[in-house]
Amino acid sequence: MDAKTQQKYAETFHGLHRKGDPLVLFNAWDVATAKVIAKTSPTVATSSGAVASALGYADGEDVPFDMVTGLVSRISASVSVPVSVDLEAGYGDTPDAAAKSATKVLEAGAIGINIEDGLSRGKRQLVSPEQHAAKIRAVRDTAEKLGIHLFINARTDPFLLKFGSPDECLNEAARRAKVYGDAGADGIFVPGLTDLALIEKFVQLTPLPVNIMVTRAVPEIPDLARIGVRRVSLGPWPMMAAMRVIGQAAAAVAASKQYGTFLQPNA
Repeated sequence: MDAKTQQKYAETFHGLHRKGDPLVLFNAWDVATAKVIAKTSPTVATSSGAVASALGYADGEDVPFDMVTGLVSRISASVSVPVSVDLEAGYGDTPDAAAKSATKVLEAGAIGINIEDGLSRGKRQLVSPEQHAAKIRAVRDTAEKLGIHLFINARTDPFLLKFGSPDECLNEAARRAKVYGDAGADGIFVPGLTDLALIEKFVQLTPLPVNIMVTRAVPEIPDLARIGVRRVSLGPWPMMAAMRVIGQAAAAVAASKQYGTFLQPNA
Protein backbone atom coordinates (compact mmCIF):
# COMPACT_ATOMS: atom_id res chain seq x y z
CA MET A 1 0.00 0.00 0.00
CA ASP A 2 1.36 3.42 -0.88
CA ALA A 3 1.65 6.14 1.77
CA LYS A 4 -1.01 8.34 0.16
CA THR A 5 -3.62 5.57 0.28
CA GLN A 6 -2.69 4.64 3.84
CA GLN A 7 -3.04 8.23 5.01
CA LYS A 8 -6.41 8.49 3.24
CA TYR A 9 -7.56 5.36 5.06
CA ALA A 10 -6.35 6.84 8.35
CA GLU A 11 -8.36 10.02 7.87
CA THR A 12 -11.41 7.99 6.85
CA PHE A 13 -11.10 5.90 9.99
CA HIS A 14 -10.91 8.99 12.22
CA GLY A 15 -14.07 10.29 10.59
CA LEU A 16 -16.02 7.11 11.36
CA HIS A 17 -16.09 7.96 15.10
CA ARG A 18 -19.31 10.00 15.02
CA LYS A 19 -21.70 11.04 17.76
CA GLY A 20 -25.11 9.49 17.26
CA ASP A 21 -23.79 6.98 14.72
CA PRO A 22 -21.03 4.93 16.38
CA LEU A 23 -18.53 2.83 14.47
CA VAL A 24 -19.48 -0.81 15.10
CA LEU A 25 -16.61 -3.26 14.76
CA PHE A 26 -17.37 -6.90 13.96
CA ASN A 27 -13.83 -8.00 14.76
CA ALA A 28 -11.84 -10.27 12.45
CA TRP A 29 -9.26 -12.92 13.25
CA ASP A 30 -7.84 -13.92 9.85
CA VAL A 31 -7.84 -12.91 6.19
CA ALA A 32 -10.99 -14.87 5.37
CA THR A 33 -13.06 -13.18 8.07
CA ALA A 34 -11.57 -9.78 7.21
CA LYS A 35 -12.61 -10.14 3.58
CA VAL A 36 -16.16 -11.15 4.51
CA ILE A 37 -16.50 -8.30 7.03
CA ALA A 38 -15.13 -5.76 4.54
CA LYS A 39 -18.00 -6.51 2.16
CA THR A 40 -20.45 -4.72 4.45
CA SER A 41 -18.30 -2.73 6.90
CA PRO A 42 -16.33 0.47 6.27
CA THR A 43 -13.37 -0.89 8.21
CA VAL A 44 -11.76 -4.06 9.57
CA ALA A 45 -10.38 -4.42 13.09
CA THR A 46 -8.72 -7.43 14.68
CA SER A 47 -9.35 -8.92 18.10
CA SER A 48 -6.18 -10.05 19.85
CA GLY A 49 -8.02 -12.80 21.71
CA ALA A 50 -9.59 -14.15 18.53
CA VAL A 51 -6.33 -13.93 16.57
CA ALA A 52 -4.43 -15.71 19.35
CA SER A 53 -7.03 -18.47 19.55
CA ALA A 54 -7.01 -18.97 15.77
CA LEU A 55 -3.23 -19.29 15.80
CA GLY A 56 -3.15 -21.65 18.78
CA TYR A 57 -1.88 -19.23 21.42
CA ALA A 58 -3.20 -17.67 24.61
CA ASP A 59 -4.20 -14.01 24.58
CA GLY A 60 -1.73 -11.62 26.20
CA GLU A 61 1.10 -11.10 23.68
CA ASP A 62 1.81 -14.83 23.41
CA VAL A 63 1.51 -14.74 19.60
CA PRO A 64 4.99 -14.14 18.09
CA PHE A 65 5.01 -10.58 16.84
CA ASP A 66 6.17 -11.48 13.35
CA MET A 67 3.02 -13.57 13.03
CA VAL A 68 0.95 -10.55 14.04
CA THR A 69 2.60 -8.26 11.50
CA GLY A 70 2.38 -10.96 8.83
CA LEU A 71 -1.35 -11.26 9.42
CA VAL A 72 -1.80 -7.48 9.32
CA SER A 73 0.09 -7.32 6.04
CA ARG A 74 -2.05 -10.06 4.47
CA ILE A 75 -5.29 -8.49 5.67
CA SER A 76 -4.26 -5.02 4.45
CA ALA A 77 -3.41 -6.47 1.04
CA SER A 78 -6.74 -8.32 0.87
CA VAL A 79 -9.26 -5.58 1.70
CA SER A 80 -9.87 -2.06 0.41
CA VAL A 81 -10.89 -0.52 3.74
CA PRO A 82 -8.96 0.84 6.74
CA VAL A 83 -7.43 -1.79 9.03
CA SER A 84 -7.05 -1.33 12.79
CA VAL A 85 -4.98 -3.72 14.90
CA ASP A 86 -5.28 -4.83 18.49
CA LEU A 87 -1.67 -4.30 19.56
CA GLU A 88 -2.34 -5.44 23.14
CA ALA A 89 0.15 -3.56 25.39
CA GLY A 90 2.46 -2.66 22.53
CA TYR A 91 4.49 -5.88 22.72
CA GLY A 92 6.83 -4.54 25.36
CA ASP A 93 6.90 -2.59 28.61
CA THR A 94 8.85 0.41 27.34
CA PRO A 95 8.01 3.34 25.07
CA ASP A 96 10.73 2.23 22.65
CA ALA A 97 9.25 -1.26 22.40
CA ALA A 98 5.77 0.14 21.73
CA ALA A 99 7.14 2.55 19.12
CA LYS A 100 8.96 -0.27 17.32
CA SER A 101 5.82 -2.40 17.34
CA ALA A 102 3.75 0.48 16.00
CA THR A 103 6.29 1.04 13.24
CA LYS A 104 5.97 -2.59 12.16
CA VAL A 105 2.17 -2.61 12.03
CA LEU A 106 2.16 0.73 10.20
CA GLU A 107 4.58 -0.71 7.67
CA ALA A 108 2.21 -3.67 7.36
CA GLY A 109 -0.61 -1.29 6.38
CA ALA A 110 -2.52 -0.61 9.62
CA ILE A 111 -3.97 2.84 10.29
CA GLY A 112 -5.23 2.28 13.84
CA ILE A 113 -4.22 0.43 16.99
CA ASN A 114 -5.55 -0.48 20.41
CA ILE A 115 -2.94 -0.27 23.16
CA GLU A 116 -3.86 -1.36 26.68
CA ASP A 117 -2.70 -0.46 30.19
CA GLY A 118 -3.72 -3.71 31.89
CA LEU A 119 -0.91 -6.00 30.76
CA SER A 120 2.71 -5.88 31.93
CA ARG A 121 5.40 -8.55 31.92
CA GLY A 122 2.83 -11.08 30.82
CA LYS A 123 0.53 -10.41 33.79
CA ARG A 124 -2.90 -8.80 33.87
CA GLN A 125 -2.21 -5.76 36.04
CA LEU A 126 -2.72 -2.02 35.73
CA VAL A 127 0.44 -0.09 34.97
CA SER A 128 0.80 3.50 36.07
CA PRO A 129 -0.98 5.96 33.77
CA GLU A 130 2.30 7.80 33.28
CA GLN A 131 3.99 4.62 32.02
CA HIS A 132 1.20 3.98 29.55
CA ALA A 133 1.12 7.63 28.47
CA ALA A 134 4.83 7.42 27.65
CA LYS A 135 4.07 4.53 25.29
CA ILE A 136 1.27 6.48 23.65
CA ARG A 137 3.50 9.52 23.19
CA ALA A 138 6.25 7.39 21.63
CA VAL A 139 3.77 5.74 19.26
CA ARG A 140 2.34 9.13 18.27
CA ASP A 141 5.81 10.51 17.54
CA THR A 142 6.63 7.43 15.44
CA ALA A 143 3.43 7.69 13.40
CA GLU A 144 4.00 11.39 12.75
CA LYS A 145 7.50 10.69 11.48
CA LEU A 146 6.01 8.13 9.09
CA GLY A 147 3.40 10.64 7.96
CA ILE A 148 0.37 8.59 9.07
CA HIS A 149 -2.42 10.02 11.22
CA LEU A 150 -2.57 6.81 13.25
CA PHE A 151 -5.72 6.37 15.36
CA ILE A 152 -4.47 5.44 18.84
CA ASN A 153 -7.25 3.84 20.87
CA ALA A 154 -6.04 3.82 24.46
CA ARG A 155 -7.54 0.88 26.32
CA THR A 156 -7.86 1.22 30.09
CA ASP A 157 -8.75 -1.73 32.32
CA PRO A 158 -9.94 -0.56 35.78
CA PHE A 159 -13.33 -2.23 35.24
CA LEU A 160 -11.92 -5.38 33.69
CA LEU A 161 -9.37 -5.83 36.49
CA LYS A 162 -11.81 -4.79 39.25
CA PHE A 163 -9.82 -1.77 40.46
CA GLY A 164 -12.52 -1.00 43.06
CA SER A 165 -16.20 -0.13 43.26
CA PRO A 166 -17.96 0.88 40.03
CA ASP A 167 -17.60 4.55 40.94
CA GLU A 168 -13.91 4.09 41.78
CA CYS A 169 -13.36 2.31 38.48
CA LEU A 170 -15.16 5.12 36.66
CA ASN A 171 -13.09 7.83 38.31
CA GLU A 172 -9.85 5.96 37.61
CA ALA A 173 -10.80 5.40 33.97
CA ALA A 174 -11.65 9.10 33.59
CA ARG A 175 -8.35 10.11 35.21
CA ARG A 176 -6.44 7.86 32.84
CA ALA A 177 -8.41 9.08 29.83
CA LYS A 178 -7.22 12.63 30.57
CA VAL A 179 -3.58 11.52 30.86
CA TYR A 180 -3.76 9.41 27.70
CA GLY A 181 -5.51 12.11 25.71
CA ASP A 182 -2.83 14.61 26.69
CA ALA A 183 -0.21 12.09 25.49
CA GLY A 184 -1.79 11.84 22.04
CA ALA A 185 -4.53 9.20 22.25
CA ASP A 186 -7.46 9.60 19.86
CA GLY A 187 -9.95 7.38 21.66
CA ILE A 188 -10.53 5.65 24.99
CA PHE A 189 -11.57 1.99 25.21
CA VAL A 190 -13.07 0.70 28.48
CA PRO A 191 -13.77 -3.06 28.49
CA GLY A 192 -15.95 -4.16 31.39
CA LEU A 193 -17.90 -0.90 31.56
CA THR A 194 -21.46 -2.13 30.98
CA ASP A 195 -23.91 -0.01 33.01
CA LEU A 196 -25.70 2.52 30.80
CA ALA A 197 -25.74 5.27 33.43
CA LEU A 198 -22.04 4.84 34.14
CA ILE A 199 -21.23 4.77 30.43
CA GLU A 200 -23.15 8.02 29.94
CA LYS A 201 -21.30 9.62 32.86
CA PHE A 202 -17.98 8.49 31.45
CA VAL A 203 -18.82 9.95 28.03
CA GLN A 204 -19.50 13.26 29.78
CA LEU A 205 -16.17 13.09 31.65
CA THR A 206 -13.92 12.80 28.60
CA PRO A 207 -13.76 14.54 25.21
CA LEU A 208 -12.19 11.45 23.66
CA PRO A 209 -14.40 9.15 21.57
CA VAL A 210 -15.52 6.39 23.93
CA ASN A 211 -15.24 2.74 22.82
CA ILE A 212 -17.37 0.11 24.56
CA MET A 213 -16.80 -3.63 24.21
CA VAL A 214 -19.82 -5.88 23.83
CA THR A 215 -20.60 -8.42 26.53
CA ARG A 216 -23.93 -9.92 27.50
CA ALA A 217 -24.61 -7.04 29.90
CA VAL A 218 -23.85 -4.18 27.50
CA PRO A 219 -26.82 -2.07 26.33
CA GLU A 220 -27.94 -2.21 22.71
CA ILE A 221 -26.24 -0.06 20.08
CA PRO A 222 -29.09 2.51 19.76
CA ASP A 223 -28.89 3.17 23.52
CA LEU A 224 -25.12 3.56 23.34
CA ALA A 225 -25.48 5.90 20.37
CA ARG A 226 -28.03 8.02 22.22
CA ILE A 227 -25.66 8.71 25.11
CA GLY A 228 -22.70 9.58 22.89
CA VAL A 229 -20.63 6.39 22.55
CA ARG A 230 -18.74 6.62 19.28
CA ARG A 231 -17.33 3.11 18.88
CA VAL A 232 -18.60 -0.36 19.76
CA SER A 233 -16.40 -3.45 19.49
CA LEU A 234 -17.66 -7.02 19.41
CA GLY A 235 -14.17 -8.27 20.33
CA PRO A 236 -13.84 -12.07 20.50
CA TRP A 237 -17.60 -12.72 20.37
CA PRO A 238 -17.84 -13.19 16.58
CA MET A 239 -15.18 -15.88 16.67
CA MET A 240 -16.77 -17.58 19.67
CA ALA A 241 -20.12 -17.60 17.86
CA ALA A 242 -18.54 -18.98 14.69
CA MET A 243 -16.77 -21.74 16.62
CA ARG A 244 -20.04 -22.65 18.31
CA VAL A 245 -21.78 -22.98 14.93
CA ILE A 246 -18.91 -25.09 13.54
CA GLY A 247 -19.00 -27.32 16.61
CA GLN A 248 -22.75 -27.85 16.29
CA ALA A 249 -22.44 -28.57 12.57
CA ALA A 250 -19.60 -31.04 13.12
CA ALA A 251 -21.63 -32.81 15.80
CA ALA A 252 -24.68 -32.95 13.51
CA VAL A 253 -22.69 -34.49 10.63
CA ALA A 254 -21.05 -36.98 12.98
CA ALA A 255 -24.40 -38.02 14.44
CA SER A 256 -26.44 -38.13 11.21
CA LYS A 257 -23.72 -39.39 8.87
CA GLN A 258 -25.16 -36.97 6.28
CA TYR A 259 -23.67 -33.88 4.66
CA GLY A 260 -26.91 -31.98 4.73
CA THR A 261 -26.71 -28.35 3.65
CA PHE A 262 -22.94 -28.50 3.11
CA LEU A 263 -23.52 -29.71 -0.45
CA GLN A 264 -26.22 -27.15 -1.24
CA PRO A 265 -25.33 -24.29 -3.64
CA ASN A 266 -24.14 -21.17 -1.81
CA ALA A 267 -24.39 -22.98 1.53
